[in-house]
Amino acid sequence: MITIKGIKIDMKVIFIIVLAVALILSFIFRPSKDIDMYEDEIENLHSENEKLINNNEVLKLDNKNLEDDVTQLQQEISSTEAILAETEGKVKKLEDDKDKISGFVDELDANGVASSLTEYLNRKK
Repeated sequence: MITIKGIKIDMKVIFIIVLAVALILSFIFRPSKDIDMYEDEIENLHSENEKLINNNEVLKLDNKNLEDDVTQLQQEISSTEAILAETEGKVKKLEDDKDKISGFVDELDANGVASSLTEYLNRKK
């Protein structure tokens, strides 16, 4: 224990005073960070954000155009499918009617009967 001008100072008090002085000196002499550096970084981030927002808008517009194209293609596909179904029905009807004998009878003379019979026999071959 040390006595200075009637005040008793032990090792703990001296240690606390030394730490307090070191803390105060560290606050006074610490290197300050340049605020301009942060402002430049913030400006860079703002400009990058603007670029990203513009890119996002362009992508949204492209996506909308692609969705419109897909919708149009789907409509074309469904109309084509309807036409195909109708055509398949006509083809099936024609295939079913192909082997039927027609009920329509022409009035023919002797030469017409001979040529019609020849055509019929040629088709059956």
